[in-house]
Amino acid sequence: MKMSHRLESVEAARPVWSLVVGVLLTIVGVALWVYASNALPASRQVQSLAVASTLVGLFVAVYAGREVVRKRG
Repeated sequence: MKMSHRLESVEAARPVWSLVVGVLLTIVGVALWVYASNALPASRQVQSLAVASTLVGLFVAVYAGREVVRKRG
């Protein structure tokens, strides 16, 4: 059975998808940071993008995780 069929409504699925997006943004940010660290001429733009992506991803993941826990309780 699909996860979307198990959820009561679309409203209940939003925090779960936000959590997934936050984790993906964090992974992309870490990957960009590793790429920028290993590149010979370290590009400041790539490093800035990596930091921004990581921070936004962590913020979204923490907020969505809080919403998931709050809705279960």
